[in-house]
Amino acid sequence: MKKLAILLYTLLCPFLMMAQFESGENVVISQEQQDDIYLSGESVTLNAPVTGDVVAAAGNIQINDSISSDLTAAGGEIVVNGMVGDDLRVAGGTLTIDTEIGDDLMIFGGEVEITRNSIIHGNLICFAGDVRMDGNVQGMVKMYGGNIKMNGTVAKDAVIYGGELDLNGEIRGKSKLAAEVLNIGTNAKFYNDVAYWTETGEVDFKSSLINSKATYSEDLGADRQGFSWKYFGVTALVLWVLYMLSAFLVILFLNMLFKAFFSRVAILFNRDVLKSIGIGALYLLGMPLIIFLLMVSVIGIPIGLFLLFLYVFSLFFGHLVVALLITHFMDHRKGGGWSFWAIVFIALGVAAVLQIIFLIPIIGWLASIVAIALAYGFILINISRK
Repeated sequence: MKKLAILLYTLLCPFLMMAQFESGENVVISQEQQDDIYLSGESVTLNAPVTGDVVAAAGNIQINDSISSDLTAAGGEIVVNGMVGDDLRVAGGTLTIDTEIGDDLMIFGGEVEITRNSIIHGNLICFAGDVRMDGNVQGMVKMYGGNIKMNGTVAKDAVIYGGELDLNGEIRGKSKLAAEVLNIGTNAKFYNDVAYWTETGEVDFKSSLINSKATYSEDLGADRQGFSWKYFGVTALVLWVLYMLSAFLVILFLNMLFKAFFSRVAILFNRDVLKSIGIGALYLLGMPLIIFLLMVSVIGIPIGLFLLFLYVFSLFFGHLVVALLITHFMDHRKGGGWSFWAIVFIALGVAAVLQIIFLIPIIGWLASIVAIALAYGFILINISRK
């Protein structure tokens, strides 16, 4: 593990040392950034140009200025208004793309809107629940969703699978369309051959076929039925990538802020194990009662809200705290020679392993509770001694 971390450190450190890191409740970037930048918080707003890559994870993300290279973003609601010079990779709940993208757009979301102002110079790959695509794609399109409205233009081939597909745009390459319901609008234009399938059978393409033909294909229906498994596989992969991205940012900032503290706590790891589990269990079970008692009194509401935020944060990121403590303990056993970035990448690997273990029914859940209780027990013991 250490060799792997050192390898990753050696490869990535020259780039990461150039990067800027910003985190907080509301992060606003209002000055031009000359390097890569990593952003994390409840909300992130970019109001200045960035010469480099941007990686952002937050509840709400607003990109209002240009990014010369890649943008990778994960969040609840994301709006991209600023130009992206290279690739855009984005995942979240509600996603709006209203800009020019220098290369590919890969987008995963619940609701996706690509506005008529959008120009995608590369390819578009989209997985979503509801999709509205009004932009201009100069490459090919692969789109998978529930309800899809395709009003834009596609310069090359298009593969679109959906529940209900309303097609009122232009496709200049070959098309493969498979949907339960396929509606061809009056502005639809196909400049190359179309293979399609619907549950209701053949569809009237009206005057949309320009020197091309449409062929009903049962094979596309079979492909669409089998696609659900591919969709779940891709979704799982995307969620795993998003988890690793979020975990990396959280571990990075926790280690930046509390590296010395975690190192002190890790020294206790081979002492008072049962006592630490007991204290941690009291924290996990007793804190909700304390918060409740504070919330029912008017004077205690501000403190109760603060403790509630702290408690939810500690539960949500508990396995990452465990991973960091384990990594610092390993570092302590090795003599304390690991660098900052080695600890970050090793902790990320430990977090990935813990996440797999904790997903095991019953055994994994119990292991998760015990591990988090042990970690917070050690932390509380260290705080009480101070």
